Amino acid sequence: MDRKTLKYMEERANRGREIVNRISELERHLIKVSNRSFQCIDIKIDSGTIRGTEWGSSKVANDYRAEVEASMLNAFIDMTKAEIQRLEQELAEL
Repeated sequence: MDRKTLKYMEERANRGREIVNRISELERHLIKVSNRSFQCIDIKIDSGTIRGTEWGSSKVANDYRAEVEASMLNAFIDMTKAEIQRLEQELAEL
């Protein structure tokens, strides 16, 4: 094996590790928003905060805030899963 080949393989291995680490990070995010420890979504605007509902471990009324928060969570989950798939494809092509 020559130096050029070794450098190429090292770059691919490093990129592979970066992808695997990012996938693991995204999977941890999914676990956090999917388990019972999830409480609410805060939206920071200037110096204030808009707080969604206080979910905790109990059910909340099906009102506007709960629907908005559920839609945001579902979008986050869907987009995170899509990003994980994209990264897994990139890793497979590496």
